[in-house]
Amino acid sequence: MHTSTPDFHPARVLDGFVKLRFLPALFGDDFIRAENNVYSYAARYLDGYDGGVWDYATISEGGGFMKPEGDERWHFCNPMNFADLTLSSEAAGIVITALVLNHRSWMYDRHDEEELCRLYCRRHHQLMAYAECHPEAAAIFRALD
Repeated sequence: MHTSTPDFHPARVLDGFVKLRFLPALFGDDFIRAENNVYSYAARYLDGYDGGVWDYATISEGGGFMKPEGDERWHFCNPMNFADLTLSSEAAGIVITALVLNHRSWMYDRHDEEELCRLYCRRHHQLMAYAECHPEAAAIFRALD
């Protein structure tokens, strides 16, 4: 039985002018709407979230995620799947970004936008591969269940 876990390579938080290219690279031409979805989902699922600065993180698998700035822990609550847990800022960002990527991929599939649908599916797959190795993997996947 193979029980080893894959090596975890932490995400790299971007700074400076590199940040300007992040959202279009992650979300494509739809980056303004997708970014707003991240903030809307955060307000919906993260108790006490009422805006703030977000970091942009790239992952070695390609793609990345947005996360609330800092090391604050967040209470994530989703009554639709009975998830009620506390996540690090990074894990909360992974969950929120994954929800947005999933939602938008379905939306573009339904509206015959093949290129954006493929981009969102690829970004979601990359993020889930990263989440599988994350120290908070169980909590991340519980939130997404």
